[in-house]
Amino acid sequence: MVIRHLQSNRFFTISNLLSISRAILAIPFALVMLSDSPSARSPSDNSTLWGIVILALAALTDKLDGVFARKFNQVTEWGKILDPVADKVGIAVVAITLVMLNLIPLWFVVIMISRDLLILAGGMYLKKKKGVVLQSNQLGKWTIGVIALAMFFAMMRWGVAADVFLWVSVAMLAGSLVLYVQRFLQVMNQNLNPKP
Repeated sequence: MVIRHLQSNRFFTISNLLSISRAILAIPFALVMLSDSPSARSPSDNSTLWGIVILALAALTDKLDGVFARKFNQVTEWGKILDPVADKVGIAVVAITLVMLNLIPLWFVVIMISRDLLILAGGMYLKKKKGVVLQSNQLGKWTIGVIALAMFFAMMRWGVAADVFLWVSVAMLAGSLVLYVQRFLQVMNQNLNPKP
């Protein structure tokens, strides 16, 4: 029991380091994409191609951190926090960068970041009141993937595909938020009326 508890509180695991690296990769992405004269670039421009490579690396870390966590029994409380935070930070930086390049609309980024801030606030409240860290729901994970595809299509200047995936991701953002609120309320209502 003690060993399991110590394992659950470990910070420096392969999985957690991969999550951190995913958030850090947003920095070179922004630097590459915003270099030179960004608004005039074509999809074949070196900056855009490097941006896509960096996004692919970030997606790979997202896949690998879960694999390593399960294979080496590294599912930790830190990991439950770092994984979704890395997703949110990375996607937010990429989205803001693409807004600056006029490749995606500002309203989409406002919706996405507002939803993430609500979930972050709810998570912090749950941790403080109940000592519980909710893991990302499966729909939330799929939503990140759809948003990443929308951004890829936007970077490639495939306007129709980007618009379709943006609207699909808005619906998925709303759905995953509803699921999170339901789980939040379930946890908050636990043990409110304990049996004598």
